[in-house]
Amino acid sequence: MKIELICIEKTKKIEYKNIIQDYLKRINRKLDLTIKEITFVNSKKQIRESVLIKQANLIKKYINDKDYVVLLDEGGKSFSSINFSKWINQKISSGDTKCLKFIIGGPYGFNKKHLNLFHEKISFSKMTFSHQMIRIFVLEQIYRSLKIINNEPYHNE
Repeated sequence: MKIELICIEKTKKIEYKNIIQDYLKRINRKLDLTIKEITFVNSKKQIRESVLIKQANLIKKYINDKDYVVLLDEGGKSFSSINFSKWINQKISSGDTKCLKFIIGGPYGFNKKHLNLFHEKISFSKMTFSHQMIRIFVLEQIYRSLKIINNEPYHNE
């Protein structure tokens, strides 16, 4: 199975890029994970609703019926690291999913009208994080999950 992280905007800070590349290298030893950064011009003059519609339309281009699409949202289901690893393992093992896609939206989140694009919502915290930093958190948790699934040292519990 393949995992893809779809993000609005590019990672700008070199420090974040370096950490992301490190996790990608580690994860890709075990499975195929890619990041798709969608360029989005957000003019301050645009109405919020207009921004949300344009963002959803851009994301639609990168998902299809065979994908299992997960929105990262503070209102989604929360997991412990162990339970997230069980969830990931179930997706990897099921064979029903060709590609697991995690969606990180832009600064305004998503409009409720577009929630039908997603199979599930997952929260990494009730706190709000920058869409730049959450990429690192997602990659770290996927890496941690792979270590847990394979009974390799990394996670302490």
